[in-house]
Amino acid sequence: MLKKRWITVIIAFIVSWSVILGWGASHYGVMAQNSLIISKSTKSVDKATDNFKIGEESYLENCATCHIPIPPAVLPQETWQTILENPGNHYGTKVGLTGFNQRLMWLYLQGYSRQLLKDERKPQYIAQSRYFFALHPRVNLPSTITLNSCVECHSQARNFDYQDEN
Repeated sequence: MLKKRWITVIIAFIVSWSVILGWGASHYGVMAQNSLIISKSTKSVDKATDNFKIGEESYLENCATCHIPIPPAVLPQETWQTILENPGNHYGTKVGLTGFNQRLMWLYLQGYSRQLLKDERKPQYIAQSRYFFALHPRVNLPSTITLNSCVECHSQARNFDYQDEN
């Protein structure tokens, strides 16, 4: 009888200890995960929300592997649409996008880009973008603006962080 009682006490102790450790680990894990989400979201140029997050992820996975990710608002919707509708000729390179990824990216880019003004010419490159120059009013930009020009001032541009400047 005494032996059964000790076994019950030991099992109760082990179960209680496991529950306490599990709760503590999950609580710490949620806090760590939330701080990671917060730190990632505060660094992003445009904070994609809800249904747009998967489109942003698809954009970063498909585009930022070859070049720095361009914030959607830098180019108008019409330019993004042209880029996505013709992935076979992406500035001289063939890009293998599936219809599903194109659709996800389009929803994201459409939601976070801007529209052309009434008589504005559709820019093909960021160097032709009115909005790009509006974002850099007193910046001495190089004579030839390329995607690499962004990295000269924004050291974390490859991580979609244009807030940190050199």
